[in-house]
Order: sequence, then structure tokens, then C-alpha cells
Amino acid sequence: MHSFFAQQQLDKNTPIPLYFQLKTLLLKFIKTQDGVVSLPTEQQLCNHFNISRSTVRQALKELVNEGVIERHKAKGSLTIQKKLEQNFLSVLESFNDEMQEKGLLPTTQVLDLSLIEPSLAIREALDLPPGEQVVQLIRLRGTGEEPIVLVYTYLPASFKGIRNLIQEDLVNNSLYKLLQSKYHVAIDWTRRIIEIRSAGEFEAKLLHIKAKDPLQYIETISRTKEGVPFEFSKAYYRGDLNKFVIEIRNKRL
Repeated sequence: MHSFFAQQQLDKNTPIPLYFQLKTLLLKFIKTQDGVVSLPTEQQLCNHFNISRSTVRQALKELVNEGVIERHKAKGSLTIQKKLEQNFLSVLESFNDEMQEKGLLPTTQVLDLSLIEPSLAIREALDLPPGEQVVQLIRLRGTGEEPIVLVYTYLPASFKGIRNLIQEDLVNNSLYKLLQSKYHVAIDWTRRIIEIRSAGEFEAKLLHIKAKDPLQYIETISRTKEGVPFEFSKAYYRGDLNKFVIEIRNKRL
């Protein structure tokens, strides 16, 4: 048993069910831990708290249903990797900055940086005429050794010399900061769409998940103050590692 439980007891004189008390206590323990940890076994919990196995199983079952733990025959009950809280949907901030603010080490792998002939969907998103090229930037981003998101970014090559981006170091430099400081392109507003999709074989391999695992798909179109669309991106976030926070304020009348 972890030392956390040494001084913990359940109150058998209260109307609050014992399974619910145990569940609350286990949640408290989980919040004190980093990464994936093992919970005490059913027998250990029964012996320590002097409760029935059915009470323990009810508490563990609810934690499983709420997506807090997983149960394995060989390993027992394990906590699920905590999800990163992302402000990406409501704050215009670079991935690197957001990860560093959370005390994490961001990593970027550039899979492609080139000029391409865009598909019809990309042309329409960027309001481009036929024959115009775009800069295609494909990045795998994560923290440490853990991949988090696969991002496809498309920018109009003829807009403010953006074609020269293919010569830039986008492993160590922020795309948004480069656009603003060197190419004098500033984001005025962004429209984002979020969907749940299943991972294909390609995404699954890069993101270290299984094919058909859930992904949070986010599609972005960014515009300048003049309304010129200059960024179209498609991001595939691992569903098991990410959650998104959206703050909504009451519009003043």
C-alpha cells in the first residue's frame, strides 16, 4: 500500500456509501500522482479499510466508467495518462510557448517543407486562383518522446514572400513568430472547426496509437486585418492525451 493510505479511513457512521467514500479517496490519491501509477489491489483495499470486495469493485468500476483508471488482469488497476489542457481553441499562441508555460519540453519534427500545387480544398480555403502555389509544412509535435499532434499547414506562396519559408528553420523557430517578425504578417482573426475522427494507418503510426483510435481534428483558417486568408491548417490531436478549454464570455448588449 502507498504511504498516502496509511492514515486514511472510511467513516462507517455516515449515510455516504462506503464505495463513494473510497472512490473519493482514490481520486484524491490519483491527483497527487504524476504519470501512470498503480492503485492498491482489491485485497489490499479490503484489508486496510475492512470493507467487502463488492464495495471496492463498485468504486473501481465507477472510476473506469469515468475514464480515470484502466483495469488489467496482470497489472491490476492503473491510472490513465493525464490529458494536456490546451487553450489552442481560444488563445492565439504557439505550440512551443504553450508547452513551456506548462513546464514541458516541446519537440518538433518537420516531415515536409516545400512548395506544392494545392488541392481544390486548399485553394478554396485560401481563396487562391488556379496555378498559385502554396507552402506545405507538415510537423509532428510533442513533448519529450511523446507525440501529441500531427499538423498540416498551408500558406499562399506569393503572399508577402512567404515562399521563402521553405528556407527557414521551423524545428527551432515558431511559425507564427517568424510570420510576424520577418514577413510582417499578423493574425487578426481565426476560425476553427473541431471534429472527432478515427486515426488512419499513417496518423496512427506517427502518433504512436492504433488505427481507428479517436483523434481530435481541428481545422483552422487565419486571416489578416484586411481579411486576406493566409493560413489553412489541419491538426490531428491524440484523443488520449489532449483536452481543450474554451472560455465564453457574455456579450455586452
